[in-house]
Amino acid sequence: MGRIFFLALLSSISVVALARPWIGVVAAYAIVILTPQAVWWWHFEDLRPVLWVIVPTLIGFVMALLRGQLDTSALANKRSLFMLVMWGFFTISYLFGPYTETINQFRFTDPGWAFSTFNKIFLLYFLATLCIDDLVKLRALVLTVLGSAAYLVYWANDMYLSGNVMGRLPGPVDIYGVGSYSDENAFAMLFVVAQPFLWYMALSMQRPWLKYLMWLAIPFCWHAVFLTASRGGLIGIGVTTLLMAVRGKNKLLGLLLLPAFAGAYFWQAGDLMKERAGTIGEYRTETSASTRLEAWDAALGMVADYPVTGVGLASMGPAFPDYSDKKPREAHNTLLQISAESGAVAGSMYLLIIVTSIVALWRNGSRLRVQRAANGDNRDLERLYLINEAVLVAFFGFAVCALFLSLQMSEIFYCLCMLVNAVLFVTARLPAAAVPDAGAGSGPLSSDNRPRVRLRRAPPAGAARGSQNSIQTKTFEPHRNSFP
Repeated sequence: MGRIFFLALLSSISVVALARPWIGVVAAYAIVILTPQAVWWWHFEDLRPVLWVIVPTLIGFVMALLRGQLDTSALANKRSLFMLVMWGFFTISYLFGPYTETINQFRFTDPGWAFSTFNKIFLLYFLATLCIDDLVKLRALVLTVLGSAAYLVYWANDMYLSGNVMGRLPGPVDIYGVGSYSDENAFAMLFVVAQPFLWYMALSMQRPWLKYLMWLAIPFCWHAVFLTASRGGLIGIGVTTLLMAVRGKNKLLGLLLLPAFAGAYFWQAGDLMKERAGTIGEYRTETSASTRLEAWDAALGMVADYPVTGVGLASMGPAFPDYSDKKPREAHNTLLQISAESGAVAGSMYLLIIVTSIVALWRNGSRLRVQRAANGDNRDLERLYLINEAVLVAFFGFAVCALFLSLQMSEIFYCLCMLVNAVLFVTARLPAAAVPDAGAGSGPLSSDNRPRVRLRRAPPAGAARGSQNSIQTKTFEPHRNSFP
């Protein structure tokens, strides 16, 4: 019965995606985050849900593009350029990497499979960037991704309450033991990214019971990280909690998070999590930390020898014995992993994507705060601001986790990158009233390090029509730096 339900659901989404490709994009990212083929593997045997959705979405996208219904200027930003260059160097490393064809016992990932997966990831990223072009679609995607992540928070805690946790908790896997979250650290990263969306989307809810229900899920999100016993996840969840506390307009509410998190850690972290957390600083004597340093040293050697092609896509393992006498392993650092396998340019593009995304969202948050103050009670502006903050804090959390994990194939990263584009694009398309001075972000700053702004007078009564909550009333006038 369950299989019939999922087949009917996927078929319905496929049909709708032909006419509304953005719905196919939302469904594809829901599948990517939730991984239903691992959660309910018995219903998905020999079924490829992403393929069911992405093919009609691509057809609908081409039809919409030919009709002129998509604004291609959504791709006109630095992050998409960096993403395209990184994709190109992934391709070069797959075709010309010196270790791509090497076969030994240290081959962790098949390069052909990795290349095919990356092509799908990048394709979905560019499709989504063009399809998610207004606030309604953006909010639908954010809430869908949030719902998918929230279910996995429930899944993790249910495993614990059911007595199915022995040691560290990995994420759901299929009958063959395969899953995006089969590594405990990758599973912890999901909760690090999910927490800001739970916090900020709760603030956007009008119904108090729904807001408090979402906030109630946050301690369970912390507990899920504790169950994975991931030190990188612990640091990431701590960083996102701190940022949520200091960036909110209600400082008292935000600061309550810090003692709540500390209390949850001491009460619920468990001996394994606390034992591993106690070794975070012992990088010289702690085995896991010292092996990471060995892997980083080997990765740097690979970059030095092959700065253009890297050693080959998904080929750090086969190359490792030529650069270290230690046991071959992944780099456990996403920047070094990408640089070692696909060259210094690909690594630089990855780093630039992270830095420019965080800087752009930080500045955009400042602009939207000014806009909210100028427009008073405007629900749409408030929602856009909260989405901006959620993506910003989630990106910070992911970047922290990526310092200790090889997350180059994590589709969550590319989903966050797409959300950055969507937030900035939607903001830049708002016409009207409180705008940073020309050159804001590079021009003079006020005493609190925010861009100086000028507020335009509201039009005379009757000059513009629209409801109080319409985003068309006194909104944002784009300037040449508004969509970096």
